[in-house]
Amino acid sequence: MTGILLLNGQPPKFVAVPKGAYIICADGAYSWAHQLGVNPNLTVGDFDSLGYVPIDCETIELEEEKNETDGEFAIKLFKEKNCTEVFVYGALGRRTDHFLGNLALLGLGYELGIKVVLVGDDERISLGCGEVKFKPCDKKGTISLVPYGETAHIINSKGLYYPLEDLVLTKNDTRGISNVACDEDVKFFVEEGKVLILESWRE
Repeated sequence: MTGILLLNGQPPKFVAVPKGAYIICADGAYSWAHQLGVNPNLTVGDFDSLGYVPIDCETIELEEEKNETDGEFAIKLFKEKNCTEVFVYGALGRRTDHFLGNLALLGLGYELGIKVVLVGDDERISLGCGEVKFKPCDKKGTISLVPYGETAHIINSKGLYYPLEDLVLTKNDTRGISNVACDEDVKFFVEEGKVLILESWRE
């Protein structure tokens, strides 16, 4: 099953909802969800941002003082719903601390066996480990790889303008920034560590 998570960051212009997707809305994101025609199955949070508890869907009201964000709580709920992939909207923009925290959701999803993708209007961020295959966006843009942790060792690649051969990326260098897809399919192999895959595009 596919999951859709709406967070209270920068509202997107559009949310793609696959048929049968399970939708969780976090607190203040509820205020823009319906404007985009998205009807959540569940809304979670302490509702300090929204200011009230919704009554038109199932809700889980959390304590205001808690040890995890609404996003982390929601990803764990998706595991209970047997979701294998979750697309997260509203994870980017506004507060930098929340954005960095939202990157941790990628690692949490990996540990739970869920592919988590942060989706913006002109970018998306996912996590890669082992053999990575994906179809890049058909709009003109870039693909950047950043270590998710101390280092990442990429053995080889296919479909990228700048080949990645026996490349070790560290948290202190920018070697993986601004590559470009030159094929409909991109793949590479991360032998050690994990990488953030940041795809950005423009009209």
